[in-house]
Amino acid sequence: MDTCTHSSPLANESNENGLINMTAVWQGKRYPLQLPSTTTVGELKQQLEQMTQVLASRQKLLGLIKKKLPNDDATLLSLNIPSNSLVFTMMGSVESQIIKDPTDVDLPDVLNDMDVDYCNDILTIKPHKDPVNIQSLNKVIEKASIRIINEPRKAKKLLVLDLDYTLFDCKTPASHIDQLSRPGLHEFLATVYVYYDICIWSQTSWKWLEMKITELGMLNHSEYHISFVLDQSTMFSIMGTEKQLASSSSKSVTIPKRHQVKPLQFIWSKFPGQYNAFNTIHIDDLSRNFAMNPQSGLKITAFKNGPTMRATDRELILLGRYLVQLSMVDDFRSLDHKKWKQFNGPLPQ
Repeated sequence: MDTCTHSSPLANESNENGLINMTAVWQGKRYPLQLPSTTTVGELKQQLEQMTQVLASRQKLLGLIKKKLPNDDATLLSLNIPSNSLVFTMMGSVESQIIKDPTDVDLPDVLNDMDVDYCNDILTIKPHKDPVNIQSLNKVIEKASIRIINEPRKAKKLLVLDLDYTLFDCKTPASHIDQLSRPGLHEFLATVYVYYDICIWSQTSWKWLEMKITELGMLNHSEYHISFVLDQSTMFSIMGTEKQLASSSSKSVTIPKRHQVKPLQFIWSKFPGQYNAFNTIHIDDLSRNFAMNPQSGLKITAFKNGPTMRATDRELILLGRYLVQLSMVDDFRSLDHKKWKQFNGPLPQ
């Protein structure tokens, strides 16, 4: 039964009786609430648990107050919440659904074999100059928006991070999610946060993306803050290429292949004067995602078989050092990001 659709007859008397009307949004569904102003955030979470089956301990409430998550013992009154208009986002997942993204389960182990490097690929028209792709980009810019989690900071660069196989092994079975996070994840994010605003961009639906970053503990960490998160709705497909072995020989042939891309121009259009091609770096385990911005992409090794590879994987430690050095460069495009492990630039003082 949908308990969130019933309105209270006291709704028009909220101001007089110290009641606060608000709406929680979770997985695209709206949950109207009317609560006394003396209600604590913890009690609000308990109410939401009854309505959504998401445990209070797993909930993150975004938008109740700006720039941070409220303490559970804080009252709604102390947060200065308007009595009749607040809409906020709840992030969290039902226990039975945790980290079971069906799009992950069917991912092939040889996913990188169909990757494309558009910096080296010889095409008559580069994807970022193709009028068809530019038209698709403009449609995404027009229709899609970005919901800010933490406000952009003055003079910070932008770090765009893929999630699956870049920060997180989304496929291997494990007893705990900590076994699937890339070693040094939180230390890495804390290090780069000093110099960069952080965006997570994943080729999955918002529902599963929300679930993953919540369970990984990336939303309420004390040493860094995620600025915004993008899902597959801000991507579009292009006609690219794929190398395959010819059936009659051992030589490879290049054939047309459609795939999706993550166009940084979408972000730049939403933050004019803040982020641009000079100060944005995109980290991904698939270089084909850089097709619209080949000079702004840095491909790292995919993190798979997490429980075993955690003992030897040091990719984020090395990447963190490079990104700190990169923050000193005026134009990120001036470097060959394929050689990032060999770069030895100055560090900030």
